[in-house]
Amino acid sequence: MSLIILFGLPGTGKTYVGKIFEKYFDYYFYEGDNDLTPEMKAAIKTKTVFTDQMRDVFFERLIGNIQELTKKHKKLVVAQTFIKEKYRLQLIKVIPETKFVLVETKKEIREKRLQKRANYPLDLEYARIMELNFESPNINHLTIINDEDGEENIKKQIKLKIK
Repeated sequence: MSLIILFGLPGTGKTYVGKIFEKYFDYYFYEGDNDLTPEMKAAIKTKTVFTDQMRDVFFERLIGNIQELTKKHKKLVVAQTFIKEKYRLQLIKVIPETKFVLVETKKEIREKRLQKRANYPLDLEYARIMELNFESPNINHLTIINDEDGEENIKKQIKLKIK
């Protein structure tokens, strides 16, 4: 079983990278934001920071779904911000073989991407709040840099870094 978690700030291209894993490397892709609770969705609309209680409920739900998906798929890649180290460690405790991959992008590129998104509930202002709350990872992780357009750069990094 191979479980890869793509994490990082909004606008870095976690979903984009996840779809490349799916398209070229035979991974099943799961968008972690599918598990956002109604309370979290309301908080995004009102630009309210998530509480730890909200995150606890969300991550319990997400980790449960990841466990179920690993039973169905030998290769699973999940895109989710994983803003706090606590939740990264929580997943590693449940599934020790989890590989975390931090997706990074220059701030100006990330913010430009966020401004272009249509019908996306998270705006630039809220993304900046999330940036302030994002905890730098201490866990063992790899990094993919997503500053260039096109799939080839990402495919090359995946081939070099992910085994």
